[in-house]
Amino acid sequence: MNFDTTGMEKILESQFVRFIDTTPTSLSPTWKLIGPVETGNAQVEYNAEIERAKWIVDKSARTNHKSNDKQMSVPLQAYKGDPVFTFVNAGRDQLNYVTHVLEVDLWDKSTNYYSAKMSNATIGVTSYNGDMIEFDLYFDGDPEDGKISLAGQVPTFIPNTSL
Repeated sequence: MNFDTTGMEKILESQFVRFIDTTPTSLSPTWKLIGPVETGNAQVEYNAEIERAKWIVDKSARTNHKSNDKQMSVPLQAYKGDPVFTFVNAGRDQLNYVTHVLEVDLWDKSTNYYSAKMSNATIGVTSYNGDMIEFDLYFDGDPEDGKISLAGQVPTFIPNTSL
């Protein structure tokens, strides 16, 4: 059996990018691209919380997807002058080191905008050895859906609520 795949296009890992706000306490965010990270080493884990129940009269169980507990582990190569490394390194001994994360789907473009989600996040440094700093981003609460425009390589987030 053949299925029609006309119009389908493979989405590449490079078309899903994440930015971190390196000035989270200022009125306007300073978005910096998270990288360099080796391919396949910085994916977002959703850690879905699933509740299953089966009544005695049912043949099959019922599923309730209660929540997601999103996090991303980032093995960031250390480069002097990289604003993400500088920001994360500055907080490596701090508790409750917070920021914002912007997830952008570069494959989902309409006119001059890309689909995006912005989340609050907490950073926890897990290891540091001089040439690499590894940290976890724990996404806090529900993401805000929106879109971004890009001027050069600088994103501007526009929430859907303001459209």
